[in-house]
Amino acid sequence: MDGTKIEANANRYTFVWRKAVSKHKAKLQENVHALFADIQATEHQEEQECRGKDLAELGECGEMSSEKLEHLTQALESKLMDKPKDKPLKKAVRKLRKGLLPRLLKYEQYQRLLGDRNSFSKTDPDATFMRMKGRPHAKWST
Repeated sequence: MDGTKIEANANRYTFVWRKAVSKHKAKLQENVHALFADIQATEHQEEQECRGKDLAELGECGEMSSEKLEHLTQALESKLMDKPKDKPLKKAVRKLRKGLLPRLLKYEQYQRLLGDRNSFSKTDPDATFMRMKGRPHAKWST
């Protein structure tokens, strides 16, 4: 009406599908493994080790949980404290913190919410939360 622009957070895709979550999580796992392979290649050139373990070994041992990824990210951050000018390492830590770790946490949460179902609506958890907060259901009067 008056030209005011308001940012909205509307998304017509409110359903989360098990197949999509699995596909996106698998793609994220590939990105994590590739990132650790890149870090390993860089470290191999510099002939450094991470607490006696090879980062490629740490990053390639099957599916990566958010807890394990958090632990490895913290290890990389401590290594970055020793070498703050290591740009590839800094880029990798930033990519883990800002992108990969939050997405992995989201996919794990979605998988917990899915349970044995194939899909759920993103509004389901909100509705469940609101009911748990003690809000009474609206009663329709005739």
